[in-house]
Amino acid sequence: MATYYPQPVALGAQATKHAAEGRPIPPFTTRKEDRMSVDPSAMSLVELVTELGTRGACRHDPDLHMGPDAFEDEPLAERLARQDVAREVCEDCPVWALCLDYALRIRPTFGVWAGYLPRELAALRREVRALPAADLEEVA
Repeated sequence: MATYYPQPVALGAQATKHAAEGRPIPPFTTRKEDRMSVDPSAMSLVELVTELGTRGACRHDPDLHMGPDAFEDEPLAERLARQDVAREVCEDCPVWALCLDYALRIRPTFGVWAGYLPRELAALRREVRALPAADLEEVA
């Protein structure tokens, strides 16, 4: 099981501004308690949502990952730039594996989840289904 170490995390609109300017972002936390060694598949959806809401890097600026509400029009260039910044935040998230597991379970239709767009998550699911089953005799 892998242990994840938090990396610099940006907060809100400042993240977007710093990313656009190419400036480094100071670390949000480097506490040892933020390290994670949990198997996502052993957690229920409720436990995953709780963990993501508590420790996910996206909790500081959820609009960055989900976009504007359904009644706002977001120009294509702005949407692509927002998604790129969201992917960067996901790269350094201490609960990235949990987010990916959650996204693969719920099959979202919008947003950025663990650095992936919904169509990319669907492609991942198809790839996993296409993999040959492991030969159990060789594992034992």
